[in-house]
Formats: sequence, C-alpha cells, structure tokens
Amino acid sequence: MSANNLNQKSELDTFLTELENHKIFKNKYFLHLAENKWSPESYALFRANFFYRTELTVKGIAQVCARAAEVNDMDTLILFSYILGEETGMGNKAHCHEVFMENALNLFGGMEFDLHPLKVVDAKNSHYILPETLAYRERVTSLISNSYQRMLGVAMALETHADHMLTAFREGFRLTREHLDKEQYLNKVEIYFNAHVDNGVEERHAEDARQCVINNCQSQSDLNEIMFGANEMLKVQEEMWHAMYEKTLQLEAQEQGEIYA
Repeated sequence: MSANNLNQKSELDTFLTELENHKIFKNKYFLHLAENKWSPESYALFRANFFYRTELTVKGIAQVCARAAEVNDMDTLILFSYILGEETGMGNKAHCHEVFMENALNLFGGMEFDLHPLKVVDAKNSHYILPETLAYRERVTSLISNSYQRMLGVAMALETHADHMLTAFREGFRLTREHLDKEQYLNKVEIYFNAHVDNGVEERHAEDARQCVINNCQSQSDLNEIMFGANEMLKVQEEMWHAMYEKTLQLEAQEQGEIYA
C-alpha cells in the first residue's frame, strides 16, 4: 500500500471515528425531549415533521440500490437491498416500517392528546411543517443525486444518525405517556422504536453503510466526496433539529400562557 493510500485510509478511519461522536447527537431538541413532556401542539409539530423527514428514507435507500446496480457495486447493492427489504416489511406491506411508524405515532397522539390521525403521505401538507424540514428534504435529495461517493457518505451519515435519533425520541414518548396503558404502549407504540434500537438493526445498518464507504474510497477525491456528503447531511439535519427545538419552545410557551390566561 502506497504512502498516499495509507494516509487516505488513516484520514477515513479518523473521520469515521469522529462521526460516531458528532455534536448533532447532543443537540438541544434531543436533550429537551429527555427532560420535558410533549404538549399537544409540540407533539403535533414533532409528528408532522418526523413523518415528512422519514418519508424520504425508502426513496433514498432505493436510489442507493439503483445506483449501486448501475455501477456494478454488488456489495453495496446486496447490503442496501436487504436494508430496503427490512424498511418495506420483507414483502409484507403491514410490516413496513412506515406503516408501523404511522400507526404508533397516531395511536399515541390520539390517546394522549386527542389528535386526529395523520397519514405519512399527507404530512407535507401540514401547517406544522417547518422551512428547515423542507430544506432538509431538498438538500438530502440533491446530495444523493450527486456523485456516487457523495451519496454513500450521505447514506452512512443517515444510518449513523438513526440509532441516536430513535433512542432520543423513545425517551420523549416514555416521559410523556400518561393515558395509554403500559401494555398497549409497549406493544403498539414503543415497539416501533424497539424494533430498530434494541434489536441492533440501526447499528447493523450503520456498520453496513460504513463498509460500503470503505469499499468505495480508493482516492483522495473519493474521500473528499464521502466526507462532504456526510458532513452536509448532518449539517442540514442539525439545522432542522434546532428549528424544531426553537418552535417547540415557542408552542409550549404559548400553551402555558393560554392555561394561565
């Protein structure tokens, strides 16, 4: 292995290690949910934006699969095809992760806050959708449509972020639950999060995505594209979480004011 390749491998290893400890995993929105219960308005805000953000997941993974096939990257195609299969219920529509998410969050919203159900596909029309969530969708779509290595960097960052995100949100649900009985909550709401977090699914997805990145990092240009894709994805995601935090504080302050008015 040449000196350049050794330096490149070392730089990639350092980047991957730093990615595991990215500051986004300690963002103010996640920390707020660990200590403060949702209100009806702040939960509706969360549900709509989380739905619209996450609705992009299957589309993005499908694009990774299509492009991996196009460039004959069989390892990436195999790994991400399996991830796509899991996301879409392994052939069973009722087991699609999007369906689990929709049912879980709507049940919780209905029981805890008397909110009407929201379809994932209709979330984009919600008045709760923030400009930063729209920007997230647009930026990630643009990034995964760019170079192959940039797309893989985005995919790796998304998969690395997922475990932290779902763990933080699960804490928010646990803290907020009051009316939904424990058994129903565990079997119909928290099961969505546990299926990803406790079973190590998201950790495996992240590891698979990292391996795909390693396999496709053959030059300094490849490395630059991988790092750019990952960093840009996390940047726009962090901006979305910050906007969610600010809007949550605003909504909860308004609701407190109405209570005491």
